[in-house]
Amino acid sequence: MADNKLIDKLENDNIPIFSVSEITKEVTELLEEKYSYIKIKGEISGETGNKYPEIYFTLKDEENVISAIIKRNRIPHLKLLPEDGLEVICTGRITAYTKRDSKFQIDVDSISVEGEGQLLKMKEELRKKLEVEGLFETKYKRDIPFIPNKIGIITSPSGSVIKDMQRIIFERFSVPIELYKATVQGEKAVRDIIKGVQYFNNQSSNLKPDVLIIARGGGSIEDLWCFNNEDLVRSVFNSKIPIISAIGHEPDINIIDYVADMSLATPSHAAKKVVPERKELILGLKKIFKNFQNNYSNFFLNKIKSLDYCFGKLQKPDNLFNLKKDSFSKGEKKFNNSEKKFFNILSDKLKSIVGKFDIGSHQNTLKRGYTYIKNLKNNLFIKSVKDIKDKTNLKITFHDGTIEAISKKKK
Repeated sequence: MADNKLIDKLENDNIPIFSVSEITKEVTELLEEKYSYIKIKGEISGETGNKYPEIYFTLKDEENVISAIIKRNRIPHLKLLPEDGLEVICTGRITAYTKRDSKFQIDVDSISVEGEGQLLKMKEELRKKLEVEGLFETKYKRDIPFIPNKIGIITSPSGSVIKDMQRIIFERFSVPIELYKATVQGEKAVRDIIKGVQYFNNQSSNLKPDVLIIARGGGSIEDLWCFNNEDLVRSVFNSKIPIISAIGHEPDINIIDYVADMSLATPSHAAKKVVPERKELILGLKKIFKNFQNNYSNFFLNKIKSLDYCFGKLQKPDNLFNLKKDSFSKGEKKFNNSEKKFFNILSDKLKSIVGKFDIGSHQNTLKRGYTYIKNLKNNLFIKSVKDIKDKTNLKITFHDGTIEAISKKKK
């Protein structure tokens, strides 16, 4: 009976007939409509890396697998790239591929890790590998120049990080800065920062910075994951220019911090460390000069006292004593005059050096007729007429005070 019913059903003329294209289109529309945007949790397997414009891999669990693809335009926006064995959550759309064989896949927009433990494990494994190779040894660390002639900064051109660093360096000891604009998050950041390190290292000697700073604000472990990339870490190690790593906030430690010549907690710390404070430097020079004068005076005073004591112990006739004393006094006077002249010259040179520091201060720059302008709303420096809109409240600083003004229509 069952066989007869099956035969009757198969012979039923009411069963719809589809072409291959029609049925695949129907199934595709059903899948893409029901699962328009979903999250799938699984373990990455068969990751293709950068062999193709897109990245292909599979997600698997204990029983099944599903194909996955990351399109070319989404790769730069990923916080981290897929890696075999990583437990992740992929967010994207279910799509069907029917050109050669009928199958469905997830078109991935973003990847997040199921818990930070896996990323920390991966970071620790890379840290141990590079440590065994000796990349973190102190003998490879280069000194940061006391007063660099030029500073190279690799960071995002937007946001507060670069503005704060420029302000701090300008206020402490104004040194020329060259910014290399780079993305500081995701896969594109790795390529950008490596290119930035290479760009500065390949400059001619008269243009090359004396020190580089790689900077970025804080974030999650995924946000900062690019700074644990092996290729990026090795590019920092191979740099001929000393590099300061200033990534994140106080507790953030990345692999780049171990290999950099100096690692500082924040970008602001790096800006303060890379140049000295002009005022403190001048005070230090004045203190050294004062100590030098005191030591010079005390040295000759002690010598005279010592000679007087020795002459007092000599058992000789008074005339010989007086003769020697007169001779010594003449020699002493001649010597003092000569030395006084020498130290006056030295004193003038030191005062000239101190004066040069004063000449280079921003206060003296203002006295020569310059001003600087800030936007009263956000307290940022105005660097270009493009930064001023109509009726912008401005604060203009002269050497002897400030005024407030409102901008008129630009011509």
